[in-house]
Amino acid sequence: MEIINMNVVSLVLILLVVGGLVLFMIKEQFSDADFHHSLVGVWFNEHLNMRILLYDVDSVFQGSVVWADGLHNSILGTRVVENLKVGFFKICKGTYVDPITSKEYDIKVQLKGKTVMKLTAFDKETHIEVFSQEWKLLKS
Repeated sequence: MEIINMNVVSLVLILLVVGGLVLFMIKEQFSDADFHHSLVGVWFNEHLNMRILLYDVDSVFQGSVVWADGLHNSILGTRVVENLKVGFFKICKGTYVDPITSKEYDIKVQLKGKTVMKLTAFDKETHIEVFSQEWKLLKS
């Protein structure tokens, strides 16, 4: 009798865990569209000297300079974010191209709320963090 009860309890626990995982995956699937929508827009860097338009092409994000302070007008139209893809736990990875030096960095982007994203850049060879910035979404 005790063996049957243990088997039933084990089965119920397994079903609860599997059911929870299925619900989590379904929730994540539907919230991905909202997350993708949250990334699209005009973002400005913490130095307030550059704004980029981050846009989605088949779930891969690109970002181009749409405004720069007077000293950097020559970078208008330059693509600075390339091939940014959303991964697990909504952490995005891609490439950042410095618009002045053209040096490329691996980046990790995370949203901190709906209007702030943290961009962390890493050296492509050593994978050491080079810089980290918070970018803010330009309100319309």
